Amino acid sequence: MKAIICLLLTVVLNSPMAFGQPDENLLSDAKLRDRVQAAMKAGTDWLIREQQDNGSWKSTTGIYSEYTVGVTSLAVLALINCDVPLESPAVRRGLEFLRNLPTSEPKSDRSLYEASVMIMALSAAEQPEIDRGDLSRLANLIAKSQCTEGQNSGLWGYQLSDRGGRPGQNGEDRSNGQFAILGLREAAYAGIRIDREVWQRSHDHWVRGQESKGRSSGAWSYRVNQTEPSGSMTSAGLSTLAITSRMLHDDSDVDQDGRPDCCAAHPPLEAFEKGRQWLADSFTVYSNPGSGHQHLYYLYGLERAARLGNVRYFGDHDWYREGARYLQEAQRGDGGWHEGDTAPEVSTAFALLFLSKGLSRVVVNKLDYVSTDRSNTAIGGDWNRHPLDVPNLIEKIDGLKGWPPRLTSQVLTLSRLKDQNAVTSLNQAPVLFLSGTQELPFTDEHIRWLRDYVDEGGFILAMANCSSDQFNDSFRRVIEKMFPHGEAGLQRLTSDHPVFRSEYLLPGADSIELYGVDFGCRTAIMFSPEDHACLWQKWMKHDPQERSEALIQRILRATRIGTNILAYATGREPPAKLDASEEKQKKNQTKIERGLLEIAQLRYRGNWDIAPRAVRNLLDGLNETAGITAAAERKTVPISLDQLKRYPLVYLHGRYRFQLTDAERDSLRDHLNRGGFLFADACCGSERFDQGFRELMSQLFPEHSLQPIPADHELFTAKIGHDIATVRLRKLVPSAQNAAIQTRTESVPPQLEGIELNGRLAVVYSRYDISCALENQASLSCDGYEEADAMKLAVNIVRYAILQDPAAPEK
Repeated sequence: MKAIICLLLTVVLNSPMAFGQPDENLLSDAKLRDRVQAAMKAGTDWLIREQQDNGSWKSTTGIYSEYTVGVTSLAVLALINCDVPLESPAVRRGLEFLRNLPTSEPKSDRSLYEASVMIMALSAAEQPEIDRGDLSRLANLIAKSQCTEGQNSGLWGYQLSDRGGRPGQNGEDRSNGQFAILGLREAAYAGIRIDREVWQRSHDHWVRGQESKGRSSGAWSYRVNQTEPSGSMTSAGLSTLAITSRMLHDDSDVDQDGRPDCCAAHPPLEAFEKGRQWLADSFTVYSNPGSGHQHLYYLYGLERAARLGNVRYFGDHDWYREGARYLQEAQRGDGGWHEGDTAPEVSTAFALLFLSKGLSRVVVNKLDYVSTDRSNTAIGGDWNRHPLDVPNLIEKIDGLKGWPPRLTSQVLTLSRLKDQNAVTSLNQAPVLFLSGTQELPFTDEHIRWLRDYVDEGGFILAMANCSSDQFNDSFRRVIEKMFPHGEAGLQRLTSDHPVFRSEYLLPGADSIELYGVDFGCRTAIMFSPEDHACLWQKWMKHDPQERSEALIQRILRATRIGTNILAYATGREPPAKLDASEEKQKKNQTKIERGLLEIAQLRYRGNWDIAPRAVRNLLDGLNETAGITAAAERKTVPISLDQLKRYPLVYLHGRYRFQLTDAERDSLRDHLNRGGFLFADACCGSERFDQGFRELMSQLFPEHSLQPIPADHELFTAKIGHDIATVRLRKLVPSAQNAAIQTRTESVPPQLEGIELNGRLAVVYSRYDISCALENQASLSCDGYEEADAMKLAVNIVRYAILQDPAAPEK
């Protein structure tokens, strides 16, 4: 055995891959994310340097010099969305400038643009107790200034007037129109009541104003019948209709008991499909299609049209990645952006809003399994009977305490996927949502993709619209095909399942019917035969005054169930967009030639394989970052000396209390005394496994005991691998059994224990979870390390094991 370890040591020290240096070819998204974050930092620094002494931003470029309120509002909005803290001097002073404007002077009282972006800036500060008066005043002025007659009915001009809009007297155009709706949306979300007629007039204008002939079909122009269609105005049309469609939902399909007709489809407007197709056909990030100017204004609108429409692709174009690459390349050396005759303060704000809002975390991929055209997603079909279900649920969650800011969802089109990119695309969201009323048209290849997605840590949520038996039966057959050997299956969740306490305290399984597939460390698939999505479709940030209390309570119940499911699935920590893990999945799908290092996982009676991919992912991590040539697959072996002597490093985990036979204990003791090394952890921080493991160690080595490994031990130093002074450890906050789950994440020194034999660590054990985190399956209900730190700890433990010199050679 000593010879084997010496050979491994030689391989480590002579590896061509430097420790900690990942394969650069595999990290394109990670590199882009780093560059985007650097661009945002440089851009916000530039904006802060340009702030005036009075807290405003004042442009010296063209007409922008007249609109200090508007430029200041855009700058404040951009800084807040780039996570510059509200208490920072720049944001605080900018907000003070806006809040302290003399009522007789501010252009926001006569400029539609300025009033709209000022509402957006104040709303982003989320301080309604301070700003409600300004929000109400400005929103009412905007609403009263809408044009109500003629071909421009539903639009706005440049000037505000409390006398109402007069057709043709105020230079109405669609750019003003979209900004008015953006401002009114934020005011409505802040609780300001906006008359339904305002939304309806705008909605009707944009629907009837969409081009319907020739190459321009699906696009919008700046003014009615006066200008050519453009990308900026088509983006404006899509985002405006996304807002008005949501604001115009009514309860006409709800019965007297508050039950909506969940069997009625809600087909979205064809305008969405036509507009997206025009953008797909005309797509570029290098100019405003159909126009020679307002480029960054177009990109700002493109981001909004895509995000509000839950769109990742226009045709074959990944709008965010292409736009982000362009913007980080176009940024000036001083950190700002300046294109054409647009003021650099405005251009920079537009660029930062694109980068920051487009970087929203995608929580859910809603699967379009109907579309057959790879270039465009169908807006309707059985997959999308409730088009606003997931978007509304995510909007409800966005802003909840304990969740990161800026959450979103997107549509994933099944026909777009190919074998080489399917799992990577699925992994761009931690949750995949399937819904419908009919048979799921999945091929064997699709089933394999779904299984691989779950294997890689993904979570599937399925829901039978209209409580359809056909969908119910079809999804159960999908599960049977995903697990053909019966290793997992749908089971009714019981009231003690963490999902009933993961965010809100829900009544439990007696009143909420949920089924789940337990796979690995957690429930990886959930299915609801009840159509909660039908009620998500009805959710609004503020309920209409005429809405019945019975419906309000049904919506509350359904959205809380949905929130709990997503909290359980993501641990309230959905991955950041452009996260390196997306590219890591590609690596995981690539077979590595058999290497020298093999880690043997020990088999024992009971549930010895709770996290079956933990060792495999650790081996991948060793190959990628640790300078160790490792085997592609784990080995699983019984606990016998004949088997153990082939493997210097063995691994043990579980979630339940266990016992070894006398022969197994003798074999493991002998192996460790001969120079072997045992790495173990309690899956999900299981107290039952912890108790069983401690009993095992006291049986093997009664003269020794598990001792905390000091924080200054070489195991945690750069000498071994990663320099690990602190780690992020999630712990459950003690609470009553019938209380909602609460967790806290602490930055602490590594919490490992070990047993020394002959002056060397022969056993390293973690009471807190490592293995589930290695599987990307950490759960709110688990005590354990965050994924990145779990990998660092595991890599260091393996490197320590193979770098130390065992005291006794094999006999």
